[in-house]
Amino acid sequence: MAPVRAALVLVRCAAALLPGASRARHLEQWQADVHGAAELGMSPLRLAAGTLGAAVRIAATSPKGPRTMQPIGPLALALKLVGGTHARRRAATLAAVLTAALLAGVGLLIAG
Repeated sequence: MAPVRAALVLVRCAAALLPGASRARHLEQWQADVHGAAELGMSPLRLAAGTLGAAVRIAATSPKGPRTMQPIGPLALALKLVGGTHARRRAATLAAVLTAALLAGVGLLIAG
C-alpha cells in the first residue's frame, strides 16, 4: 500500500503544477488511474512519474492569460512614447508623422 500512497502524493504534486481551470479534473482522473494501476499490472509509482511529466508539459503549453493581439507598427510606438492627457490624439498624430516619414523614406529608396 505504500507505493500507492507515494504515487498519490506525486499525483497531487503534479496536479499542483497545472493551471487552476484543469487542476481538479486531472487530479481526479490521475488518482483513479493510480488506484487502477495494480489491476492492470502497472507500477503506481511509474504511472505517477508519468503524470508529473505530463503536468510539466501541460503547464508549459497552456496559455497564461487572455490572448490579446499586441499592437505593432507606428501607432504602437507612438502609444509607448506619448502619455498623459489626450494621449490617444497625440499618439495618433505622432503615428501619422512617423508613417509619413516612413513612406517618404521608402519613396526615396525606390526613386533613387
